[in-house]
Amino acid sequence: METARQTVRRGLRRSLPVVANETLPAAREAERVVRAAARALGISLLSAGRCASDVPAGAEALLVLGGDGSVLRAVRTHGALGLPMLCVNAGTLGYLSSAPLSGAEALLRAWRDGDCREDARATLRASVIRGGAAGPRASGREIFALNDLALLRGRTGRVAELSLSVDGTALASFRGDGLVLATATGSTAYSLSAGGPILSPSAEAFVVTPVCPHALSSRPLVLAASSVAEVTASRAEAPVQLSADGELRATLRAGDSVRATVSDRRIRLLRLPGADPFEPLRVKLGWGAAAGRFSSASNS
Repeated sequence: METARQTVRRGLRRSLPVVANETLPAAREAERVVRAAARALGISLLSAGRCASDVPAGAEALLVLGGDGSVLRAVRTHGALGLPMLCVNAGTLGYLSSAPLSGAEALLRAWRDGDCREDARATLRASVIRGGAAGPRASGREIFALNDLALLRGRTGRVAELSLSVDGTALASFRGDGLVLATATGSTAYSLSAGGPILSPSAEAFVVTPVCPHALSSRPLVLAASSVAEVTASRAEAPVQLSADGELRATLRAGDSVRATVSDRRIRLLRLPGADPFEPLRVKLGWGAAAGRFSSASNS
């Protein structure tokens, strides 16, 4: 009787479209290493092009080669396909990566053999609501973000004045540099540097974090994934810029607002079997090193 393992191996995956960041200094060397590993495993690497329509029909996953910025860019250009992503870090931080460059061969082997673990990461969905004499109206297509939506003051030097309502109820007003709305994934990015909390990657919630607020009472707020947050610009002479995952998407004037909630769209990140979702935090934030120092001090 054929085992499940044998059934998987009968249909080994053999081709993989690649999204690579050619602007990284180490990109060419990283691509050479990954291509050599793929060749040794019998995997053909194909070009994923610049947009979703360029991906070959029948693709089962995407290989993203670069840093966290490259992953966010791939989500923006190819995320609508819903394909799982294998992300090999050829950048610096690599928080979103599936493996470092040294682990590329192990990651490709696990994918080929059907052994990868999948993490489904939530995204934010937002729309811009324009105010004015004609009354509120939606403007343009919906905006999606894996990490965060940032509403920040423009280059006028004036503080941003923003009001926040949650599920239709006015909650607070903020004066400062702006607000960041972050997913659980994005809670370790801009929101964290602004003093926001770290959420578990699987948490069904999102965060609203003030950036350089002008009041000590302004604090980050964790909202349920089902909540709808609406942020409105209140000051005419201080336009507010809206960015999604670092890309400028709109400029808000007085009366304009951004309505955001957690989307049904999930980004599927593939990991090595047994991978620990908190390991990148321990490494990047130095938690393990700090624990070691405390332990040594207590034993001296």
